[in-house]
Amino acid sequence: MQLLDRLRLSHKFLILGGIALVMMALPAGLYLHGRVDQMQALSAQARAMPALQQLGQAVRLAQTHRGLSAALLGGDTQLAARRPAVRDALDQALQAAGARLDGVAPGQAAEFARLRQDWQALQQGVAERAVAPAQSLARHTQLVARLLAFSDQLLHASGLSTSDRRDTQALIQATLQQLPMLGEQLGQMRAMGTGALARGELAPETRGQLRALRARADEFDAASQASLQRATQHAPGLTAALGEPLAAEKARVAEALRLVDDGLLEAASLQLPAARYFDTLTASIEAVNALGGQATDALLAVVQDQAAAARRALWLVVGMLAALLLLAVALAGVFVRSITRPLGQAVDLARAVAGGDLAGADRPHGSNEVGQLIAAQQQMRAQLRPIVAQVRHGSEGVALASGEIAQGNHDLSGRTEAQASALEETAASMEQLSATVQHNAEAAREASALAEHTRDMARQGGTSVEQVVGTMRSVHEAQQQMADIIQVIDGIAFQTNLLALNAAVEAARAGEQGRGFAVVAGEVRSLAGRSGEAAKQIRTLIEASRTRVDQGNQQAAAAGQTMAEVVHSIQRLSALVGQISTASQEQANGVAQVGEAVAALDQTTQQNAALVEQMAAAADGLSSQAQGLVQAVAVFRTAGGNAAAYRPAALALAY
Repeated sequence: MQLLDRLRLSHKFLILGGIALVMMALPAGLYLHGRVDQMQALSAQARAMPALQQLGQAVRLAQTHRGLSAALLGGDTQLAARRPAVRDALDQALQAAGARLDGVAPGQAAEFARLRQDWQALQQGVAERAVAPAQSLARHTQLVARLLAFSDQLLHASGLSTSDRRDTQALIQATLQQLPMLGEQLGQMRAMGTGALARGELAPETRGQLRALRARADEFDAASQASLQRATQHAPGLTAALGEPLAAEKARVAEALRLVDDGLLEAASLQLPAARYFDTLTASIEAVNALGGQATDALLAVVQDQAAAARRALWLVVGMLAALLLLAVALAGVFVRSITRPLGQAVDLARAVAGGDLAGADRPHGSNEVGQLIAAQQQMRAQLRPIVAQVRHGSEGVALASGEIAQGNHDLSGRTEAQASALEETAASMEQLSATVQHNAEAAREASALAEHTRDMARQGGTSVEQVVGTMRSVHEAQQQMADIIQVIDGIAFQTNLLALNAAVEAARAGEQGRGFAVVAGEVRSLAGRSGEAAKQIRTLIEASRTRVDQGNQQAAAAGQTMAEVVHSIQRLSALVGQISTASQEQANGVAQVGEAVAALDQTTQQNAALVEQMAAAADGLSSQAQGLVQAVAVFRTAGGNAAAYRPAALALAY
């Protein structure tokens, strides 16, 4: 099966054609063999006819020589004078018959050579009158019998005796069997009668032999007449050729038989001249031989016609077989081409579709199975065209969109990284601000505690001036510290204001996500402004307090009067320091909230950056897949033209 799967369809058809040719060749070969055998048999029969004619001529001459020899030995010199010519003719006939036999029946050549030797001895004995008349008759009769035996053997060897045609069989029986035997009977009667007439006496034994020969002559004459009539019935064309010789033979034989009856068998005495008897019997024998010759010529013509017809039939059959073979080969070629060519078109169409070529034009096809296959493939190609075009258009759109998404994600990734970096810096600044605000709150708490202490001291200032002076010194020192603290608070407020301003700028850059952070930064900035304003007021108060302290130092005496004012101022200072402490605490809480918000925003920004990186990677993967899809679809060529050129510029934005 694997071998059959590897064979081309044309080779399979060739093998099938070879098998069919072999199957047809066997009966055709047997038929041709039979035809050839028939033609050869008929050709052999046709080749044997000339030899049979020569043997028949030799038989007739031997019969004539027998009669002349009987006349010679009987003392009839007139008839004896004819013998040498007949002898020479018989020599030539035997030589010609031997030559014919060499070409037709080589196996009989030796036997025929002995026959010729016997003939030479016989004719020499007759010429020398060394044989008795009865011996001459017997030896001549034996010679004729041997010649007839050769004819019969040649008849069987050539196949003429087995002919299946009725006209041929009837002609063979008449010309090669019955008429020669009739001539032999007449010849023997001629020889016996001529001898008896030459001697002037008819022995009883000879009379009996003549009667037997007379009866057999009647039988062979009737049989030959019947055979020739059958031949003319089956072959009406023979009537014209054999009608006249047949009538002449019938009349001559009847005349000869009457002469035998009247002159020999029924005569009281032998008064009939031997020459007349011999000539009458010879005329009848010649009539028989003439009929036999005509019939033999007709038989030869029939056999030759049959051989020619067999040859023509053979060549006709060979020609018809050759024509049928050529026609079968031509039809097989047409049929194979009608199958393999559409199959080749189907294969080309399938390969074109497999190679992406959908732009081919539909070709006409038949309604058989191969045509249905081509129609189905063409329908498949027609249905693939809009699908491929749609997929190509969609893949190009996906590729362009994925490129734009990838480019956008890359830009967003860059901005997100920058934002994350800015938030990290903001978070670091907020940590510093938180530390500063915490320090400011601690300083405010210390200032509040110091203000409380100063108030207590002011309350006790009225007890003694010395304490006032000491207290004023302490107040002067405290004022100096407060001035430093206020300076620190003022610096912290200024830095907080700057940090809040930077935070507001970063929140504005963060956009929607930094809106809450901007609100917090605004609150921090407001608190920083308030802290700065309070620090300015405190500085003013401290400067006033310092002035008063200086005046108190100068006017120690007036300390008691101004102590109430000092206490009142210290109370106000305590209230302001409390406010500063409260504001610092709120500022610290706000800064802590801002720090938490910035940390949360930084975490969110980091997560966003990670998501943006993932989206960028996904966009890159989508762009690569879209590029592969575009390249895969680009191999198809639709009816609109060649395969669409892949445009990587549409995807270059992703990189």
